[in-house]
Amino acid sequence: MVSQQKILYVNDLYSKLSNSKVIGIANVMDIPTNSLQVIRKKLKEMGIDVKVVKKNLFVKSLEKINDQNIKKMIDIIEENKRITVLLILPKEEINPFVLNKILEENKSYRAAKEGDILEEDVIIRAGPTNLTPGPVLTELKKYNIKTKVENGKIVITEDALVAKKGQKVDSGLVSLLQKFNITPIPVKIKLLLVYDGKTLYTYDILSTPLEEYINQLRSGYRKAISLAVEISYPTKENIKILLTKAYQNLVKLSLNTGIPTKDTIKDLLKITNRRSITLKEKLNIKE
Repeated sequence: MVSQQKILYVNDLYSKLSNSKVIGIANVMDIPTNSLQVIRKKLKEMGIDVKVVKKNLFVKSLEKINDQNIKKMIDIIEENKRITVLLILPKEEINPFVLNKILEENKSYRAAKEGDILEEDVIIRAGPTNLTPGPVLTELKKYNIKTKVENGKIVITEDALVAKKGQKVDSGLVSLLQKFNITPIPVKIKLLLVYDGKTLYTYDILSTPLEEYINQLRSGYRKAISLAVEISYPTKENIKILLTKAYQNLVKLSLNTGIPTKDTIKDLLKITNRRSITLKEKLNIKE
């Protein structure tokens, strides 16, 4: 028998989903709890609620909604066997690509682990430390960190680049960064999908940079206009172009057939005059 608590949980989720214009789903299984809390606080300040939900009960709440795209959402969620579901509900309607960009930009950082790949250069800045002289000086020297001792504490005398972007973290670097409390590994929420009530966007689509997506739309718009003009299919966007093209064609037809109009009579007279001069020259007619 299903507990009353679970029923209330499912009904509460269903109510939230029904009242949301945009629904986002992310997998946060590998995100440390403290990092997620930092990101969650940032997003809440921006009017975006995020909540870790129980997968099975969340699916139950989705099943109460009669929508083919919701059914696809359920399939995607259930295909991910290793998942901690994070429900993302913006308070206001938002473009899915903008939502993805917000999540990309609002990130936290964690300590480096052996095997991590650095996404940015790691620099230890000049200044005082809480480290005391001893074996640590040998470790600092290994990374070409220039030091001096003042009042029994180690002071870094120059900024030192200790690791470069793209470098794989080893145990030695982990140890060094821990000493300076440096957390160089970015942690961000990666969307699994977003549904805006009309279209279901999966990560492969959302990961397209917004600028590139806009450029693709512009390119598609230009091609659509060109095609519509080519087949003479009128729309509000191309009607002026089609009228101009039709006018130009009519002018050409008038000039080619010799049928005068108020717009071509002057050109026809010029053409007739040139032809008459040419004919006189060929027939050697003198006035």
